Amino acid sequence: MTERTAQALWLDYRFLTKEMMKFLSKQDMELFYNLLNQREQLQILIEQTPDNGFIASPEGRSMLSEIQRDSQAIIRAMQIRMGNSKRQHQISEAYGAVSTTAVSQMNRKR
Repeated sequence: MTERTAQALWLDYRFLTKEMMKFLSKQDMELFYNLLNQREQLQILIEQTPDNGFIASPEGRSMLSEIQRDSQAIIRAMQIRMGNSKRQHQISEAYGAVSTTAVSQMNRKR
């Protein structure tokens, strides 16, 4: 296996981040989480690979800035998704409670 440069690893990291955004917007959560796991594994490789000044270079700083923007967009989208899920769960519980109460009252009236 050939050693990959920090630049190549960061390019792959950026690619995975963009793919995560794409599948999150499609609401394909299984693939989103698969990509997230791949990105976490890649992060381990990045931490173990000598940087050789790539991140300090203009190209490296630009790429890192782009990754950070995309990551923030992913976080915002996930927060919205979680908020919607929580709200749907609360509505479901409210309807469940109303339904249980109505059935209980119907049984008492019989």
